[in-house]
Amino acid sequence: DDPEFVRRMNSIREYSETVGFLEEAGGAWESGLVEQLASIAKLEQQQGNHIGAIEAFDRALHINRISSGLHTLAQIPLVEEMISSYLALGDWQQVDLMNNYLFFVQHKAFGTNDPRIIPALERLADWNMQAFNIGYGESLGVRLSSVQILLRAAVGMVGTHFGRGDERFERYLRNLALSGYQASRYPDYAVEVDNPQFRTKQELLRDQLNAGGSVFPQGFSIGVAALLELVDYYEKSSSSVYSTAEVIAHLGDWHLIFDRRRSAEGHYRRAWDMLAAEENGEELIQKLFGQVVPLPTFLHEPRNLELKTGVSLSRESLKYDYADISLDVIETGSTRNVQLLTEGTEENTEMLLRLRREVRASKFRPLIEEG
Repeated sequence: DDPEFVRRMNSIREYSETVGFLEEAGGAWESGLVEQLASIAKLEQQQGNHIGAIEAFDRALHINRISSGLHTLAQIPLVEEMISSYLALGDWQQVDLMNNYLFFVQHKAFGTNDPRIIPALERLADWNMQAFNIGYGESLGVRLSSVQILLRAAVGMVGTHFGRGDERFERYLRNLALSGYQASRYPDYAVEVDNPQFRTKQELLRDQLNAGGSVFPQGFSIGVAALLELVDYYEKSSSSVYSTAEVIAHLGDWHLIFDRRRSAEGHYRRAWDMLAAEENGEELIQKLFGQVVPLPTFLHEPRNLELKTGVSLSRESLKYDYADISLDVIETGSTRNVQLLTEGTEENTEMLLRLRREVRASKFRPLIEEG
């Protein structure tokens, strides 16, 4: 009864008839089939038929590679659409394979020094971080290693070709710090990279991208380096005192996360003094320091409470919910008196207890008064 559904089905039928005519005239590998098959696949996606969409995209991809070459850039939109459908199906293995294939094609076409490779670096880093967060893959330590190698390369490329004022520069540095935070939470995963098979692969990736640095996931050091780079940029380029004070406060947050309280206090004091010198200093101070803030401030995705290496999770098995918790934050940023306010049931009690342990181990920026 849905008019849009009927319209799409009619369009699929029409495109399918055109495919039949083209096959009759030019054979199964007729290059003109690519556009028709891609149109069918997109309509199937809109219908929610991702298996049908993948079949059509896959055939279009094979025809494209036969007619235009194995490493043609024309296949990139087809691969990206296939990834979207595999994500919708929760088929992480295919998402992983296709993301790596997509990067291979772009790296082969652009090389290491062409700025057109930057989005490919970002996309593969994002996927590896996502795979880490859901616990997909044989070695989660290798995921973090790849994230850091790819982002170091991306930061260098953006700085070289577009300058530190490019909006991606700040985003990549924050993502580097985020990867360092995850590496610090799961230090045992770093050992996995020492497996000769994994280490050789990571060293090859690092050298191919001229990324420099260690192939072992870094924790505190990579985060502090990224945030110091941001502070330096804001101090030299930003006209906003508040923005500069904010990135200095983030540097203080980073030290607080790692229990380096004296350094954290020094950065907080510096940010406080900057704002206090402004005409509307009290207002700015309240905005930055007048409330408790969960750390790190740039972590926006939910934390996975069941992170296990080598566990293949279907999309359906990824569960989330909300709970109310009361807690006190003490001056060191640690928590005390953590209490569950949401009533436990037979189904959620175990997860609520994990959540309570997670909150107890978390750090917050405490209220800051008089510096």
